[in-house]
Amino acid sequence: MNSWNGSTGMSMFQLKTGRSPRLLPPLTPSDINALPDKSARTGIKPASVDSLTKDSLLASKVTQAFQANKSRGSPGKFKVGDLVMLTTVHRRRQYAQAGQNRIAK
Repeated sequence: MNSWNGSTGMSMFQLKTGRSPRLLPPLTPSDINALPDKSARTGIKPASVDSLTKDSLLASKVTQAFQANKSRGSPGKFKVGDLVMLTTVHRRRQYAQAGQNRIAK
């Protein structure tokens, strides 16, 4: 319930409710009339949590892309007229249906 996610920096409970869970119930009853008006706070807090989550996910996406691109080689530099080898392993499926283009296996 309260496990921390490395991408968002928050627990799932915090993302859903916008606050951390309470571990113990309050020992004294709270006076409901003494609480301040929370109507503005209830609208602003989820928006700030959502924007913080989006920023964290975008930052982790950029970091993951950077780390993944470290192991890739440089892209090949081809010119017009160069000969290249292409894999045709998935192209045989277009001839598998019955018809004029059918080939034997």
